[in-house]
Amino acid sequence: MSKSFISTSEQRPEHIHVKEFTDTQSILNMDVKQLPAVHEISYRYFSKVYRGIGIINQNKGIEFVSHELTTKPITLKNAGISFLPARKEQKSSRLCAFHDVTDYLAYLSLQDNGFIRLPSDCDVIIMSDVRNFLHLLIEGDDYNRVYLFFPNDVTGNTITQTLIDRYGRYAVPCNTLYKGYSNLLQFAKAVEIPSDDS
Repeated sequence: MSKSFISTSEQRPEHIHVKEFTDTQSILNMDVKQLPAVHEISYRYFSKVYRGIGIINQNKGIEFVSHELTTKPITLKNAGISFLPARKEQKSSRLCAFHDVTDYLAYLSLQDNGFIRLPSDCDVIIMSDVRNFLHLLIEGDDYNRVYLFFPNDVTGNTITQTLIDRYGRYAVPCNTLYKGYSNLLQFAKAVEIPSDDS
């Protein structure tokens, strides 16, 4: 389940532009201005410019989503986990762990529309790639409760079970919420409530 990591001679800093959203746009029926960690990204790859959204990871790389380029998120520049604290001033006692940025966005959408009850006021860690698993494993040790949102496939189930084995009763597997779907994003798309302006 390793994901695309674009690292070419074309990937120079001047080919990647990050900015705050200025227009009123939505992602899964959410106003992007409510998502301070999400940025508007433009990325020039060879002679074409791709536009999308992204979250900056801890190694100053970008977890980039552009359906023009690929259906899966990719990492630009440096691979790493993305850590998004619930509050800047103190660490939460709870952590939500996601495989990739699209599942995190699906979680926010589901939480926003209130379709199902999901944990809130949690710090968030986005693994982005299985190579970041050890970092996730260690980071979760500092929490009283760790909610696990991994895909319903062999890799996701293995990661979930490994984290349950490590954290014991502090681990809460959430993939049963989207049983029958490959991941949280597919579930969110299936239950998405149309916005009033459509």
